[in-house]
Amino acid sequence: SSRPAETGRRAAITASMEEAKQPVFGGEAERIGTRLDLATDEFLKETKTCRALQIAPGNGQLTAMEFVAYLGINLQLEPELAWIAREMLAAPMPPQASLKVSKAGVCYFHDLVNDYYTIEHPLTQRYLKVLERQRLDLLCLRTKPSVNGLLFSQPDMLFHKQFRNLQIPCQACNVMQSTLKCNECLMSFCQSCADSLHKNALGPRKNHTFLTTACGSLCSTCTVKKPQVFCANCEDYFCFKCFEDMHRRGNRLQHKSMLVSVSDGDIIEPQKRCEECEDRPAAFACDYCLDNYCVQCFWKCHFNGHRRQHTASKVSVVPMCNQCQNVRATIFSEQTQELMCTECFTMLHAKGNRMLHLFMDAMDPLILLERLDPAFQEHMRRARPRILWALSQLQGWVKGIEARRNFKKRKDVVLMIQRRWRGVLTRRRLLGMLHMHKWRRRQVNNYFLPKTAAERRAVKQKTAAMLAAKDVTTRAANQSLLELRSTIINTSSADPLEDPTMTRDSMENLPGGAMSTASFFNASQTGGFKGGSQTMPAGVSPYTNYDQSSRFNGSMTGPVGNKQTQDLANKDIRKVGGDTLRQITRLD
Repeated sequence: SSRPAETGRRAAITASMEEAKQPVFGGEAERIGTRLDLATDEFLKETKTCRALQIAPGNGQLTAMEFVAYLGINLQLEPELAWIAREMLAAPMPPQASLKVSKAGVCYFHDLVNDYYTIEHPLTQRYLKVLERQRLDLLCLRTKPSVNGLLFSQPDMLFHKQFRNLQIPCQACNVMQSTLKCNECLMSFCQSCADSLHKNALGPRKNHTFLTTACGSLCSTCTVKKPQVFCANCEDYFCFKCFEDMHRRGNRLQHKSMLVSVSDGDIIEPQKRCEECEDRPAAFACDYCLDNYCVQCFWKCHFNGHRRQHTASKVSVVPMCNQCQNVRATIFSEQTQELMCTECFTMLHAKGNRMLHLFMDAMDPLILLERLDPAFQEHMRRARPRILWALSQLQGWVKGIEARRNFKKRKDVVLMIQRRWRGVLTRRRLLGMLHMHKWRRRQVNNYFLPKTAAERRAVKQKTAAMLAAKDVTTRAANQSLLELRSTIINTSSADPLEDPTMTRDSMENLPGGAMSTASFFNASQTGGFKGGSQTMPAGVSPYTNYDQSSRFNGSMTGPVGNKQTQDLANKDIRKVGGDTLRQITRLD
């Protein structure tokens, strides 16, 4: 009966733990002060892993810099791709989505069809695909200097963000001086380009705010003349007269100022139509044909023959969208081959296979014209596979750098541990061998050596007696040799055929002969042999080895002394009985 109760208790504990893991909803949520639902819980989990769009503090809407960070564009390395962030900023919401902004400024999006919320922009995948394609084309453009030299390879967004009074030409037409700067697009426009791009826009561009540049503003004091001086401390523009009047006395005398260049020009060229299709607005005028063409018709008419050598001039500063004809065209569709504004492209490509269509930047028609050149298109078609192959090789090599570095670190640590462990084992083994050697020596000594002090004393006495007897025998042998040597020398004069001098020399040539003979004569004169009780020197030994033996060596049988001056009359004939005449006469 106790087992079923214990099983039920465990099941209750497991159920309570599972309930604790799930978010709390309903009346329990209101009781503990939370108002969560499943969709909100999933939204919060997604927020932790996704990159979000957030309006910067002090701004009322998103700017291009937020989309640059959202898409992961590095303006220092790839400033030519900043237009993709501007296009994503200007793109309206698709028909099935709407934009929501939280109190913290985080933007999230509501899918009206499936009724769920997400922080991922509905057009993220499209613009990421365009970004990937343009990065590949950018690498291909590096191999085409004629087109690569036309790209503005400077991070203009960073310049606009840092310098308020940046004086550059209009970034749309590149002809007139810029009079307005868009705070969201981070671009400078002349008045007509700003109106054509923002005035009739249907997307977020209609709410963009502008800041007048030095060329587009007037003197802040008189509001009549064009500004000629910018005061850095006042952060305002003045004409010469008003600047002098305002900064004549007081602390304003120390204000820093700079001169500004201004222009009073306006765009006066009206819009023209293409004379070939008579539908699209003209973008170029051929200097040889003297006709106006749109981008597509220009290449259709100048594809072959001598017309490929014709040059073109820009006539349409702001080419309009082919669909609405009200907004300046900013992109060029690669599949439909037409210029379109961002709003029309987004609405026409909201569903179906058109969602896969790609586009190029059309803000600069000159670069677009060069990129649509059939010769350039063929170059890009051949360069893209090679660039992709090089990128795959580089990615395969770079991908393993960190893994190889970590593997090397782990390998070094493992080898260090192994070396230390093997060293410890080796030291233990050597110490064991040393202990074993000492133990064996101790065992051997204990087995063979005497055990008691009396036995050791008896062995020492026996050894000392043996060494003393050996010493006495050695001394006796040395004394007998010395006596024999002295006897030979003393009796050498008794034989008339023996030369005493030669005999003495022969005896002295033996090891220890001179010293032994001298000491023997000294002993005989003094009445006793002084060294009889002493051991012979180390150089004299009663025993001879094979090299010193006279039995097998001819050193003692041959003539001794000076062989060149030897007198044959004094030669001992007893030792040369076997010599021949040639040997006696030294002919051999």
